[in-house]
Amino acid sequence: MKSHFIDVDGPSHYQEVEGDGPTLVLVHGIGASYLSFYPVVELLAENHRVLVPDLIGFGFTPPHGRKTTVRRNAQFLIEFIETMTDEPVTLIGNSMGGLVSMLAAVQAPMRVSGLVLVNPALPVINLRSISRESQRLVLPLLPMLGNSAARYYYHERSPEQEVEDTLRLVLSRGTRIDPLYRAAAIEMARARREMEWNVPSFTEAARSIAAELRSRRKFSRLLHQVAQPTLLIHGTDDRVVPADSARWAAEQRPDWTFRLIDNMGHTPQIENPALFVDLVESWLRTPAGV
Repeated sequence: MKSHFIDVDGPSHYQEVEGDGPTLVLVHGIGASYLSFYPVVELLAENHRVLVPDLIGFGFTPPHGRKTTVRRNAQFLIEFIETMTDEPVTLIGNSMGGLVSMLAAVQAPMRVSGLVLVNPALPVINLRSISRESQRLVLPLLPMLGNSAARYYYHERSPEQEVEDTLRLVLSRGTRIDPLYRAAAIEMARARREMEWNVPSFTEAARSIAAELRSRRKFSRLLHQVAQPTLLIHGTDDRVVPADSARWAAEQRPDWTFRLIDNMGHTPQIENPALFVDLVESWLRTPAGV
């Protein structure tokens, strides 16, 4: 992949693989970056042009006066698409990136031809399904203490430990990943610690996600506003967004294609790249796809 910076109301980093075919835009989750899709980019580029932006406040895209909320990042995503292509794109969003992609699709339906939601951020349906491992994500939500709590965590953990904590949270147990991906993730974690906006960006984004998910009824309205063909992929072993939430979303939108993958965690594109790409490509080839 080639790294680039463009001006989208501020310096914005993205990577691109110029494959032949329609454009896919891959949208990462909270605390992540373009690296979230590292294992599948080359595979997807066999049939598509692939763009992977760093959202505002993440990866190498600084806030630069821009908010890092999910709604601001949805607007950023729309502007990014408008800058990069005249054609509508398929958005593939993981976790927070799924929520950002839904918001962008609703706000700019002519710019988005389809959605692939990969373990997207969704309301909690069953409180008993919340894992102990995901409690670290609650730290930024603490009133008056969010930034301090997050900074304390980074102070106490090395970049290597941070990456291991994250992988333990998002992967299903026993998953083996590409050592090159692990090394790149550690280097990104190390680089992010030198960015003074790292913690405030995470905190602002986390609080905005919580605000969007607070009301199940309000979120249901968002789901029903999505007009594009949609593929919903979710892992049964997700400890960040429980599978019950995905089942609820699929019940809300029975017209969507729903694939619940056994023994899969929060990041199918990292855990089983070949399976993930096969699911996406198969769906894109169907009449309901793009």
